[in-house]
Amino acid sequence: MNHKILQILKNGGLFVLLLGLTFYIILKDNSLSQIASAVSDVELPYIFLGIGAMAIFLSCEALNIMRCLKLFGYEVSPLSAMKYAAVGFFFSSVTPSASGGQPMQVYYMYKDHIEVSHSTLALLFELLSFETVTVTLSIIGFLYQRNTISASMGNLKYLLLIGVGLNLMVMLLLIMAIFSRNAIKKAAKAVTRLVGFFSKTKADVLEELFTEQITEYQQSARYFKENKMIFAKTLTTTLVQILAMYSVPFLVYKGFGLGDFNVLEVIALQSVLYVAVSALPLPGALGVSESAFMILFRTMFPAGILSSAMVLSRGISFYLFVLVTGLCVAGLVLIKKKGASYGLYHTNC
Repeated sequence: MNHKILQILKNGGLFVLLLGLTFYIILKDNSLSQIASAVSDVELPYIFLGIGAMAIFLSCEALNIMRCLKLFGYEVSPLSAMKYAAVGFFFSSVTPSASGGQPMQVYYMYKDHIEVSHSTLALLFELLSFETVTVTLSIIGFLYQRNTISASMGNLKYLLLIGVGLNLMVMLLLIMAIFSRNAIKKAAKAVTRLVGFFSKTKADVLEELFTEQITEYQQSARYFKENKMIFAKTLTTTLVQILAMYSVPFLVYKGFGLGDFNVLEVIALQSVLYVAVSALPLPGALGVSESAFMILFRTMFPAGILSSAMVLSRGISFYLFVLVTGLCVAGLVLIKKKGASYGLYHTNC
């Protein structure tokens, strides 16, 4: 437990450091008063629409979690599903390569009496849908806006290729993990051998655990194979989820009273930006996302408001919801501690 706390503090410290460095770079050439002045000119309804779009993003995540867990007989309430979505968003945002989101969701589901094998498979299935949609949209976006992207990105186009390549690898690994028994066995065997170099006793325990979990895992996978429509529904929900997030820059664009570019052009650029930076081992892709925004969207926003547009777009789609979901996680911890101190805490929500 102490190790987990130290790891969270370390990741949180890195997040704060990157956040400070990012805003130092932004404000180096643009005073805070200039950015505040430009942001104050944005029409408020578009800001609220952007916040609403991100609320849709989290709601779609919650809906997919509910749908996938229902296959295993779990009737998860909308409130609990939103809790898991908030936990996933927050820990994905503050850990490198979004590595902390799913493990923490599995932890909170386990505390609510959901089997680890079931929660893991449900989240892997949901992640596969997420990767499928983001990679597909990025390829379509690049083809649709290739001239603008090629002219704007320069050597950064290689970052896009790396991002797409890594995300494609993740997709293939997820497909193997969900649908291939041999792939899971080989992966488990490799991990057991690695642990065996340091401790044969732990390796034996791990092998027994893997054998038990793989059997459960494959039984769970049959649910998805026998309910193929579940993936179509999950993909549709994920498409709505991603388009909602990608629409934030367009809403900011309209909020500044601009209209030379349409919604498809803006979403195409955002889809490319997201995949290009998503695989980088930085919490929330801090710094890189902001820099890539300034490069990709410079043909769209006038130079005088580009920095303000970036701050507002990232503020709505990332910083604000890191704060909101972080407060939710803090509230869950406080409720658990308070309940435990009075002997009233129940894990099921």
